[in-house]
Amino acid sequence: MSIELAWYMSCDGDGSHIGRKFAEFPPSFETFTRVAQNAEKSGFTTLLVPTSQISGHYGREAPTWDSIINAAVVAPATKAIKLLLAVRPGMIHPSYCARMMASLDELSGGRIMYNIVTGGSDLSAYGDDLDHDTRYERTEEYIQVLEGLWTQDNFSFEGKYYRFRDASVYPRPVQKPRIPFFMAGASEIARKIAVRHGDYWVFWGETPDQVREQIEGMEKSLEGRDRPLKYVTRFQIMARDTEEEAFEAAEEVLSKIDPEVLAHRGKVLSKFDSKGTRNQQERTKEEMVGPNLWAGMGRIRSGSAVTIVGNYEQCARKIIEIEQAGVHLLILSGFPLHSECERIGEKVIPLVREMELDMGLINEEEDIFLKVAAAAAS
Repeated sequence: MSIELAWYMSCDGDGSHIGRKFAEFPPSFETFTRVAQNAEKSGFTTLLVPTSQISGHYGREAPTWDSIINAAVVAPATKAIKLLLAVRPGMIHPSYCARMMASLDELSGGRIMYNIVTGGSDLSAYGDDLDHDTRYERTEEYIQVLEGLWTQDNFSFEGKYYRFRDASVYPRPVQKPRIPFFMAGASEIARKIAVRHGDYWVFWGETPDQVREQIEGMEKSLEGRDRPLKYVTRFQIMARDTEEEAFEAAEEVLSKIDPEVLAHRGKVLSKFDSKGTRNQQERTKEEMVGPNLWAGMGRIRSGSAVTIVGNYEQCARKIIEIEQAGVHLLILSGFPLHSECERIGEKVIPLVREMELDMGLINEEEDIFLKVAAAAAS
């Protein structure tokens, strides 16, 4: 089965350079719909709609829109691309979240998926004072509540953090029996929740070998699970005609970093208690973590700091290596978001599909289906 390729829609705007005080294209209907529509036309099947209390790419005062608002903005402006919506427990009550996501699923014609985000930076600043493992305990209850409200007419629940008696939520999701669930997290408790409840497990990617190691480790935990778990990882990408041009373009993205923003991002990163983020920050202190894998984005980004950099064929081959490591869905991004997706769709995705066909990773029937689906989306 062919690897699915997703694109990323930042919640804090878009632009050619990150690390500035403000985005070149701040959050707006026009900014977000342009990214979403271009990603769809370029052949990406999924769009990650992230959540964050503060900007992850720009300065402390840069505006950052809410993921649920952003999904509501782009859902009517797109036709087929699935929207992977990030949600943070502790910031919104699960009964409200259940109704909003079900409403979005109806609005989009059944294209919503959700990713629970539990780790992060100094959450106590926003009223969330629970420690790491306690937050994950609450997350598991949160998931149970969402699924109960989506599937039961009179839902009752007695937990440590949430209590319901004969509760109901309408509308129900278009997708049955529920909206697909992505569980993110590298800690042991996060992995256990993914095994018990997840349709997909999300982790930061660094090298194909590291990706394979993560997946093989997770597969050993699946004994007794009655369905397979799918795997999702995340990379930046910068592809050009030549490898030299690609590295120049990657460095250009960081060429206008504001010193105040750099200092602010350093403080933010130091407060992250996400195990996956800490691991990646530690392992990406070197500029290169592997062939055509550059870690420079870690100067600003908390996670997804590794960038696939190279000519179009090198980038396609790296995606194939990640696919062969066991990944089902690869989330990519490059700046500016609205135009780099077009470049990847035109220059890299066709090479990936050709390589898959040549290597026997897909058959001719699947290749035709992918081409027809891409044409329909555009």
